[in-house]
Amino acid sequence: MMKQSAQIKKTLVALAVILLFSGCWNRTVFKEYREMEKVSWNRFDIPFFKVPVHKGEALDFYLHLRHHTNYPYNYLDVNITFYLPGGETRSGEYHYKLKDNDGSWKSKGMGELWDIELPVRKGLKISEDGICKVRVENKMTKVETPGIVEIGLIVKKSGDD
Repeated sequence: MMKQSAQIKKTLVALAVILLFSGCWNRTVFKEYREMEKVSWNRFDIPFFKVPVHKGEALDFYLHLRHHTNYPYNYLDVNITFYLPGGETRSGEYHYKLKDNDGSWKSKGMGELWDIELPVRKGLKISEDGICKVRVENKMTKVETPGIVEIGLIVKKSGDD
């Protein structure tokens, strides 16, 4: 009897963990990436993302950055503009620190490639069904920003991270 009770407890704990993790994974509602030619992001190459949205949703937006170890800066400057289905436009300048104070990448990496999700907007309330267009503009000082492999947009249902 004792052995069976312990087995049931283990099964319930495993099921709870699976449900917890599947709930986290299901938060992502949009994910799209743009690969940069020649591992460099030209200022005039401005990615647009078209995100299907629904009235009443609250969404969290993240900029996905994949960069090379040889990326020459400690930061990334971008302007991100949201064009909401109801005609409203929201825009902001973002300065993302990519390295810790000790000089190590904040990104997760393997080999020479590093990935990081950078928060853009949390809890954006959607007032109409339609398409939310998101424009990501490179605001670095030079025309070419070397070391950028891809830029992406990840959108999740709002919730605790």
